[in-house]
Amino acid sequence: MNSLVALADTNPPESVIQHFFEQNPHAICGSDFVHANSLISKFCLGSDYETDFAYVNPQSGPTFLYLVEIERPDKPIFNKNDSFTQEFNHAFQQIEDWFVWCSNNCTNLRNTLTPLKRGYNLPPFFVIRGILIYGRASEINNTRRKERWTQKVSSSHYINIRTYDGWAREMDRFLPGDGEDSPFGYVETVRYSQREFKKLTKPS
Repeated sequence: MNSLVALADTNPPESVIQHFFEQNPHAICGSDFVHANSLISKFCLGSDYETDFAYVNPQSGPTFLYLVEIERPDKPIFNKNDSFTQEFNHAFQQIEDWFVWCSNNCTNLRNTLTPLKRGYNLPPFFVIRGILIYGRASEINNTRRKERWTQKVSSSHYINIRTYDGWAREMDRFLPGDGEDSPFGYVETVRYSQREFKKLTKPS
């Protein structure tokens, strides 16, 4: 069984999911080129917000900054009347708030990320994208829910929305098997502290 699905099936607290992704950074980044080979855990946007993860993805034109929000797998997507829950809407809105913060604080954002540059000059601004991993696919279980979910996903051009099942399916080849380490080792997880990014150590 896919290791992320197996973990989600236990309905763990968010901290356990956070730790899983910290130990398996490619399960967030996939095949994206990640600047400085660094997935940032608990990346703060000033003193206003804290993302679960972030990474810089330079491309031939723009340089993207991905901001990631994860929630507990057992958080409901829908109410009984098939409308989106307040929790889901809040998680989505939070990412949109991050976008606004980044737009209003370009210099602050760039300065915070400067320790990552490692021979690559960071651009004056980043193109911001979001990732929201929320809920389980089993909840999208009738026509109205399927239509609303599809519309939400397709209309959110700057935020990639996936259930844990959908994300696990897309990232399957980047996930470790049972009792194995991830076969992809060049991206490491770091955390910002005292004006530098420090690698998180794996448990022995």
